[in-house]
Amino acid sequence: MKQTEKDHNETKNLTGKAAGSQDGAQGNGSGKPQSWRQYIEQTEAAEKKAEREAAKERAAQIKKEKHSAAALKEKAKAAFARNKEDREPVKEKAAQAVKAIGAAGGEGWERICDFTARGWENTSAAFAKVRRLVDRHPVSPLLYVTLAVLIVGAAFFNSTYMRAYAVNVNGQPVAVVSSEAEVQAIISNVESRATDILGERYNYDGDISINEVYATPDDLSDAAQVEDFLFENVGAVIQAYALRVDGVEIGQARTEAELYNLLDEAAQPYLSQDTIRYRFVEDVEVYPIEVPANTYFDLEPIRATLAQLEVEQATYVVKKGDTFNAIAYSLDMWPYELAILNPDVIVDKLWVDQELVIQEAVPYLSVEMVTDETYEDVIASPVEYIETADLYVGDTRVKEQGEDGLALVNANVTYVNGVEVEREIVSSETLKEATTTYTYTGTTPRPVTASNGYFLWPVRGTITSSFGGRNLWGRYDFHLGIDIACPTGTSIKAADGGTVITSGWSGSYGYLVAIRHDNGYVTYYAHNSSLLVSVGQKVYQGQVIARAGMTGNASGPHCHFEVRINGTSVNPRNYLP
Repeated sequence: MKQTEKDHNETKNLTGKAAGSQDGAQGNGSGKPQSWRQYIEQTEAAEKKAEREAAKERAAQIKKEKHSAAALKEKAKAAFARNKEDREPVKEKAAQAVKAIGAAGGEGWERICDFTARGWENTSAAFAKVRRLVDRHPVSPLLYVTLAVLIVGAAFFNSTYMRAYAVNVNGQPVAVVSSEAEVQAIISNVESRATDILGERYNYDGDISINEVYATPDDLSDAAQVEDFLFENVGAVIQAYALRVDGVEIGQARTEAELYNLLDEAAQPYLSQDTIRYRFVEDVEVYPIEVPANTYFDLEPIRATLAQLEVEQATYVVKKGDTFNAIAYSLDMWPYELAILNPDVIVDKLWVDQELVIQEAVPYLSVEMVTDETYEDVIASPVEYIETADLYVGDTRVKEQGEDGLALVNANVTYVNGVEVEREIVSSETLKEATTTYTYTGTTPRPVTASNGYFLWPVRGTITSSFGGRNLWGRYDFHLGIDIACPTGTSIKAADGGTVITSGWSGSYGYLVAIRHDNGYVTYYAHNSSLLVSVGQKVYQGQVIARAGMTGNASGPHCHFEVRINGTSVNPRNYLP
C-alpha cells in the first residue's frame, strides 16, 4: 500500500501520542491506573490523621492563648477573604496540603493536584460551600480546603478523562483506542485484507498487548490509520503498481518508474526534437496495488502489448450514391481522418466500385504530441474582383497576377501517431509583403448550355471495359476511356454543357460526338448508331446528343466515354459521381 510522506508523519505522530498517553496514565508505578476506591481510602486515612493533628494543635492553642471557637471561625473567614483577593497563595496551600497528607503520591497525582487547583479556582460555588462548612464546624480550615480540592479535582478529572486502552505491537506503542473490541475489529480487518490478496487464510501473528489507561478524547487514535499501520507491517504483502488502459489492466511492476519507462518507450517513435509535450489518446492509468510478497514481476509481456499493432488495414468499396463525407460519417470517422488514409483520392470525384482505405495498422497506444515549429509560410496574394459582362456569372479571369508574400511563422502543431490534426499559430512575422491580384468576375447570366464544371454519366449501364491496359483480340491495347454497355438506340447524353467540335464518322470510334467544355476539357461519345447534334452547336448538360450502337471497332452495343485534358486522356471514373 502506498504511503505518502504525510501518511508517514501521521503514523509517527500516532505512535508518539500512544506512548505519551500510556506513560501519563501509569504514574502510580504499578502499570495500571489507580482506582478511586484506593484514592478515597487513602484520603479518609489522611483526613483522620489530619483531624487528630488539628485537635492536638487546637487544644494546645486554646490552652496557651485561650482563644474561643468564635475566634477560629473569624480566622477562617479572614483566610477566605484573603483568598478572594489573592487566590494564588491558597492554590499553593491546597497543593501542599494534598501532598502533605500523602494520599496520592507520585508524579501522576501531582498532575491531579494541578488540575484540581485550577478547577477549584474557577468554581466559586465550591468556596461558598466550604465556607458554610467552616462556619458550622470550628475545625482547621486546611481540612476543608483539602476536601474541596479533592471534590473539584475529582469532578474535573471525570469530565476530562475517560478509560481507554494503549495498544503495543511487538513491544512498541502504536495507538490508544476506546475499547478492546475496537482492537479486535482492527486486527480482523487486517487479516481480511491480507487474505483477499494472498488467496488463502491469513492470521495476524504480531505480539499485541493492551494496557488500560486514562486518556482524553483527543488522545484516541484513528482506527483506519491504526489498521493501515498494522497492515503495512504484515510482511506477507507488498505494494506494487499496475498499468491500466481504457479500464483494462495489462500488467504489473514492482515500481511506478518501471511502468512509466515502458510508456515512454511506446511513445518514443512518434516524438521529435521539437516535441514540447505528449499524451496518450487512450485513458492510461498507473495506480498502486497490494500483492503477495513472493510475486514475480515480468515486464516483457507489458512491453510487447504496448508495441503491438491493434487493427490491420481494411477497405470500403464505393456504392452508387455514396459521397466522401457520407462514407466517413457512416464509419464513425471524421472526413479528414478518411482523407489522411486516402491521400491520392479526389474527395468530390468518387466512382462506383472504387476502394477506399478505412482502417490501417495503428499502435496499441495512440500518441498525441505537440511540437514547437518555426518555418517560412506563403502569404497568399489578396484578390480584388472587377465585374465584367464579358464573362458568365461564376466565371473569372485574371487581369493582373499579384505576387505571394512570405512570413516567418511559429506554431504549436498537434500530431496523432505522426499525422497532423491541428495547427495553432503562436506568432507570425512578415518577411515579404504580398501584392494584389486583380481578377475579372462575370455578370452575364449563364445560359443553359454553359458548363457547370462537373460531369454526369452519359448513360447508365455495366462497365465492360475500364480505362487502362487490356488485351483486345489477342494483343495488348491501352483503352483511353470506359465502355458502358447499353442496348442499341439508348439515348446518349452530354456529360456537361459545351460546344460540339466533332459529329461524324471517326475511324475505329465509329460515329463520334466530341464536346469542348468551358474549362477546356473535351469529352468523347463513340460507337453511336446515330448522331443528333452538329459541329458548332451549343448543348446543355443532360441533352441527348446521340443514340447508342456498335459502329467502328466494337464487339457489342455500348457507349465509349472518354475525357481529355490538354489533349491527354484521363480516367473518366475520377470525374464521374
